[in-house]
Amino acid sequence: MTLLLSALTPVEAAGRRGLILRLDSSTGQSDARAVRSVALHVPVGQSVSPFLQAGTFAARWEGKLVLEKRSRLIFHLEGTGRARLLIDGEVMVAAIGTMSESERLRSGEHEFVVDYTPPPEGVAALRLFWEGRDFTREPVPATSFTHDPEDAALEKQRSFRRGRNLVAEKRCASCHDPGTEAVMPELLLQAPSLDGIGNRLRQDWLTRWVSDPKASRSSAHMPAVFRGEGAEEKAAHIAAYLAVDSSGSHVDVAATPAQVREGGHIFHQQGCIACHTLEQKGDGERLGLGGVGTKFREGALGEFLRSPSRFHEGTRMPTFQFSGEEASAVAGFLRSLGEDSGAASLNGDALRGQALARSAGCFNCHSRKGETRGDGSGIGLFALKSADCSGVDYDLTGGEKAALSGFLSQESNNQSLACWVPAEFAERQYHGLRCNACHARDGEETLRDKFAEEVSHLKPSERAVDEEKPAIVTGPPPLNHLGVKLRPDWRTKLFAGEIQPKVRKWLPARMPAFPARARHLSRGFSHAAGRSAEDHERGVLDPARVKVGEAMTGLEGGLSCGTCHGIAEKPAIAVFEGEGPNLRVAGARLTREYFHLWMNDPLRAWPGTIMPKYALDGKTPLTQFYDGDAHKQFEAVYQYLQSLSRQ
Repeated sequence: MTLLLSALTPVEAAGRRGLILRLDSSTGQSDARAVRSVALHVPVGQSVSPFLQAGTFAARWEGKLVLEKRSRLIFHLEGTGRARLLIDGEVMVAAIGTMSESERLRSGEHEFVVDYTPPPEGVAALRLFWEGRDFTREPVPATSFTHDPEDAALEKQRSFRRGRNLVAEKRCASCHDPGTEAVMPELLLQAPSLDGIGNRLRQDWLTRWVSDPKASRSSAHMPAVFRGEGAEEKAAHIAAYLAVDSSGSHVDVAATPAQVREGGHIFHQQGCIACHTLEQKGDGERLGLGGVGTKFREGALGEFLRSPSRFHEGTRMPTFQFSGEEASAVAGFLRSLGEDSGAASLNGDALRGQALARSAGCFNCHSRKGETRGDGSGIGLFALKSADCSGVDYDLTGGEKAALSGFLSQESNNQSLACWVPAEFAERQYHGLRCNACHARDGEETLRDKFAEEVSHLKPSERAVDEEKPAIVTGPPPLNHLGVKLRPDWRTKLFAGEIQPKVRKWLPARMPAFPARARHLSRGFSHAAGRSAEDHERGVLDPARVKVGEAMTGLEGGLSCGTCHGIAEKPAIAVFEGEGPNLRVAGARLTREYFHLWMNDPLRAWPGTIMPKYALDGKTPLTQFYDGDAHKQFEAVYQYLQSLSRQ
């Protein structure tokens, strides 16, 4: 953390970190948003912002560069078009493709500006790098920037974005015509399917949920469909209709103490506490699981844990690739947390429930075999005069109403629903899917660490030390360089849950999968880092370099990589502190840029890693290869890893 940010609370620091990106189009539109760093990638024909039409634009990054100590630095700008970097009002870099002189900058804050004009044709792209005496060329990290979070233009556009997100979350366009084709990815994610719901969820729970969703979950996007006298009775009718496809009675079978204990261990290992509480009620940020056993019918909870998105494409609950035994154990543990205190529900009439579901517009959002979408409202989305819906109750907060009303008050905002910017989507999903549950980014504490004490009693007992297994197990990797680190195709498969076996097989935590979002997420993280989402690592390999790279990884006269890393079919031979991923997998996973960044200074790329640093001042001790030139040597190793991954 910089000196400035260290004086702030984590929330305050996160709110100020990064820069303001101001955008102006040739048609007079403008936008402003907070970004982590100077990085931009806009493919031909796409818009730089959901609030700007595709076409010519100008961009400016503004904020403060904050240095911990006096430093001598060199800055680089790379990309297409024209750009310049100014620090304290002085031009530091005058053009793309050039670098600054080595400048000594004092510690503390510096006024920081980057101006950018994309080329008339082609991809718009820009990235900012720096290097210093004690580190090689790298993207300037987000922790080195701050901005004014109360900037007027930023607050206005932030409110528009919140309103836009609410339109997607509350599915307003399901009943109200937005006047444009919906392209925003969140608008396209399907709501839960009602097919077979009677075999999954209990009828009494469905009654309580339809009657008042927020009573069961404070963060529920589902509105209360009925209000006033008779609302609970109507909810009971709909629940009866939804339950007609139940195959019959379901008898709960209690989990054994061993299953409950094992389920608690898995709950702890996978960091579930980052998104859930063990009590019935959540805390506003996390969902409570205390009564989840009374929601699902017997066996259905385990099936849900194995495939959460089977009946709900848009669910934020990820897939963990649980086996049947693991899912049953976790389900047994969750059922042991206790019953909810909901009163017994009314009996309903299925035929009346079907009529009510149709008239209430339930099938505008939800699908069910034999049912069709209703006509919706005759009022267009941007013709609404209020954020309060006359048909249902969303129970919006004052801030939500203001954001939604503000967004809908400008009909020109409808174009934002017909546009999606991958970088912005990825950042929204980073927070919405709680990627920081397990992964640190920009020095922030992970959520599983934040709430670890709540599940300390579930931690399995330490196993006896096995000399052939790693003695030190690091946690999941940080996400500072996510858009740079992984090759796009690999990243997409990782998000989709298609990488088997896992890379770090010794790590108890599993990478959760989000199949419906995988492709868009991967593209977005690339663009947010200023990189193309196309894989450019498939070039022709140089046999001579591959041979040198193989020698560099060897035990005799090399870096002894095989000591801690498996190499293709050869296992690691003598793990002392912690095992590393198989190097064949590394060749398939890592981009060339990140590999060099990593090899030059592993601890800088991943604080806490036990990977040693081999290069000092651009040289390694292995002078028999390229006279010790670290860059050439590491490139040879990378080509060797590529050759392994292609075999």
